[in-house]
Amino acid sequence: MAEKLLYGEKENLWICYNRPLSEAFLNQFHKTVSAAQIHQFEKLARELKSELETIAMEQAHYIAQINSAYQRHLEYRRLDPFVSMDDKSLKYVLEFLEESIREAASEINKSKAKSLMG
Repeated sequence: MAEKLLYGEKENLWICYNRPLSEAFLNQFHKTVSAAQIHQFEKLARELKSELETIAMEQAHYIAQINSAYQRHLEYRRLDPFVSMDDKSLKYVLEFLEESIREAASEINKSKAKSLMG
């Protein structure tokens, strides 16, 4: 699952600030995340595009959420903070991101609906 690139090497990715994936971009993950895993995070971002827009989440915050979720997962598993992300960790981070982004967008939508009603 984690080794397949989903997008072309030169394709602009939202997570990479609308540029192709680069080594410099990967370095901000301290070499714990692979290019294929970035593509998985990009895929999720594309699937959650409307939710990301609803909560006004920019790339920097999305990246911070990835790093934060991964660090929590490593702490839970009692692993070194610079261990490369494995498939189990990737699955956890993807599920956490999806759930938290959908939940935040839902709360904002409910709040908007309530303000329109009353």
